[in-house]
Order: sequence, then C-alpha cells, then structure tokens
Amino acid sequence: MKLSLTQENLSRALGMVGRVVSSRSSLPVLSNVLLSTDSKRLRIAATNLEVGINCWIGCKVDDDGAITVPARLFSEFVSSLPGGNLELSTDDLILQVKTPHYQSNINGISAEEFPLIPEIKSKPVLTLDINGFRDALAQVVIAASLDEARPVLSGVHLFTNDKQLVMVATDSYRLAEKKLKLADKPAEKVSMIVPARTMQELGRILAEATGELQVFLSDNQVMFQADNIELTSRLIEGQFPNYQQIIPEDTETGIEIDTAEFSRITKVANLFARENAGGVKLEIKAGGKVQVVSAASQVGENTSSADCITLGGDGEISLNARYLSEALGVVKAPQVQFSISGKLNPCVIRPLEKEQVADDYLHIIMPLRT
Repeated sequence: MKLSLTQENLSRALGMVGRVVSSRSSLPVLSNVLLSTDSKRLRIAATNLEVGINCWIGCKVDDDGAITVPARLFSEFVSSLPGGNLELSTDDLILQVKTPHYQSNINGISAEEFPLIPEIKSKPVLTLDINGFRDALAQVVIAASLDEARPVLSGVHLFTNDKQLVMVATDSYRLAEKKLKLADKPAEKVSMIVPARTMQELGRILAEATGELQVFLSDNQVMFQADNIELTSRLIEGQFPNYQQIIPEDTETGIEIDTAEFSRITKVANLFARENAGGVKLEIKAGGKVQVVSAASQVGENTSSADCITLGGDGEISLNARYLSEALGVVKAPQVQFSISGKLNPCVIRPLEKEQVADDYLHIIMPLRT
C-alpha cells in the first residue's frame, strides 16, 4: 500500500472511528483500526463486535493494500503532526508514515484478521434530516438505562407511525418521547431497539455532518449512513414496554416557566441534594411561584425559587434533581410546561412554543417516595 493524504482529514477520521475501538479485548486486532484502499479513497474502520464504523476519505493512491495498526497510538501520533500532506506505505506488516520532518514505522497486524463489519445492501427504510434527528436523539437518549440487566431499557426504541418517526427511551425512572415528521410515509413499518451506546456514538458522529441520514435495516442489524461515514450496530431483541399507560391523563396543577431559570434553580438545589441521593422537593404556589427545596445534614440546606405562571392550585412533588436538570437541559424551547397530578404520580415536562404546548416531545419523571 502506498498513498498520500492530508493530516487534517486523517486525524478527523481517526477521531470518529477510534471511539468504538475495544481497549480490553482478548483479540489484539480489535484494538486496531483498519486502513485499506478503496478506489481513490482510504477506508478507515473500527469495531468492537457490537458496533462498527467505516469512514472514507479522499487520497492519492499509488499502490493498493491494507493493514491494521494500534488505534490509540496511530490516532495520537497523527494528531500530533503538523498540518499538511503525509505519506502512508506498508512494508509487510509495518506501516511507514512520512512527512517532510517526521518518519515513523508502526507495527501492525494483517488486515485479514480484522473482523468483517456487516453490510446491509437493501434499500434504506428511512431518510432523515440530520439536524432534526441529531437534536431529537439528544432529547431522548438521556433517559435510556445504563444497566443492561433489562436489555430493552438500555436502548432507544424507534418506530414509525404513519408519517412520523417516534423515538422513546426509559430507564423505568424517567421516560422521553420525541416525534419527528417524515417527508413521506415509509413503504413498510419500522420498529427497532438500538443500543443507547450506539445512539450516543451516532450523535457524536453527526455533530459535524450535514444533509441526509439514511437508515438501513436487516433482521438483527441497523446501519446509519451519512456523508462518507457508515455506523453499523446490532439491535436489541425483545419487546419494548407499553409506555403509553404511564403517561398521566389528568393534571392537578402545573406551571409555565422560563426554561433557563427553571434549570438554574434546579442545579443550585442539586448542589445541596447530593448527600440525599439527589432528592429535592418541588413546591408550586398558586400565587405564581415555584420553589425547589433541598436539605443535607452535612452541608446544609437550600431553597431556590422562581416566578412562573401557575396552572392550578398549590402542589408538591419529590424528584431526583439530576433527572430534572438533564431533562431541562435538552429542551430547546425558551419556556416549558411542568405538570403534576399528585405526589405519587409522574410529572410531565413539555416545551412551550409561542405560548402553545408542543405535542412532539414529552419527558416524564417518576416521583421519589419520601
């Protein structure tokens, strides 16, 4: 293999694929990235056997070839080089890297040992706007469980409903649902549960992408394609819970409040709630005020308050302050509606757009039983 390319493009591509590299695998090749020529491009790939990423960048190819090299070493080395052109070539299982002022040899492993990343050659089942999907993903993935004891809760459920894509995640303590409008009704219904770690990685990849995101689906794999990047992941098997039944139908009281101000008083209260498992009490006053009260025997206590519009009488509920803070942190709207229906029922957070409650996003948090 012999080719030349820019340091900037190579470093950016290595940063995208390197995050899925397995650092504790019993297979040494899983700690490597694959470099292989593909027509007039360089393909860079990495996998941990659950998630695989392919990235293609332009280059001048003199001789075709392939090799795998340690991901961390190669990525840190390339990012440390000055900008400009560099030359990559192989001599058996050694990758040679040359620039006008640097020359390095990196020991590699045969590309034949690199696991095959599954290809899905069917037509895309969904075509999405990257910006809208990226924002929606951030609003939902925070509610997914980090505990894989119940696998279906450690993923994001995506399904189509007429001309909508619905995205849902829950860890049984909170739930987030986002609805995205589709340009056309899909030819067939789509339903899948994608691991939350995959979706988090997808969000990072899409941070710099523009245009359209295409989604390809097989029996147990999903592939997301954008620009010159492909992310392939296994799907989680199982039935996602019937979450609709926990969404409160009635509301006793609630508030309409500035999102940033609500977030601020919640974060301040959380500073004092850390020793109390993050528990705070939220008190709604009919006169147009909301208070977030926290108490910790060692560090002290705090009451934070803000003005609001009250939608009913007095009310109170105990919540996990971090859950509330994270929910408010992903709301794009300048105001939110916060509703409760008693101390023992979940609260509901919805964005307010032009003084109207948005029907495309909701976030539910279960109360603390104190």
